[in-house]
Amino acid sequence: MTVGILFLILGAIVFVFLKNENSTNVTQHYDDYETDYSSTIDYSPEHEKGEAFEKYVVQKFSRNLFKVKEWRGDKFVNGQYAETTTYPDLTLEFNFRDVTQTFAVECKYRSDYYRDGIEWCKPYQLENYRHYAQRFRMPVFVVIGVGYSPYEPDELYVIPLKALHQTFVSRSFLKHYQKYNFQESNFYFDPQSLSLR
Repeated sequence: MTVGILFLILGAIVFVFLKNENSTNVTQHYDDYETDYSSTIDYSPEHEKGEAFEKYVVQKFSRNLFKVKEWRGDKFVNGQYAETTTYPDLTLEFNFRDVTQTFAVECKYRSDYYRDGIEWCKPYQLENYRHYAQRFRMPVFVVIGVGYSPYEPDELYVIPLKALHQTFVSRSFLKHYQKYNFQESNFYFDPQSLSLR
């Protein structure tokens, strides 16, 4: 009987040892394929402000006149991203009576001015937006919000991409494209001049 108990104890020890070894191998196997999902979406404060400002801008387009056709996200993993990630944030369709026009909007929020102006994008982004406008033959506008918060900026500018030749724009340049009373009014698209105000 003592020998039986001894075999039983020895068997339990071997069973526990083998179970721990197998579970370690399984964990190592899955670790080989583990993906860092933290790099899939940018959760930085700047990204969150940008997303909040996009929501603010979308709400400034009347549902009676505009339809949001595309609203792009900035998703990526390990340097891989969809081509559409490089396109402007929004594609909208204006519909009034028998007139339909599609256009794109890039939204940029800045908390304040820097050196009496704004660096609204990087050089490669400007090239991406120009390429998009040419490829899809549609007007592209840049809506820039400055100050207070992305949910309620102090100032708002609506600039046609074709007027932007540099990534840094001065405050005096921006004044030509300022949207006044924007807190109380929505955007208006003029299909004849292809302008957004």
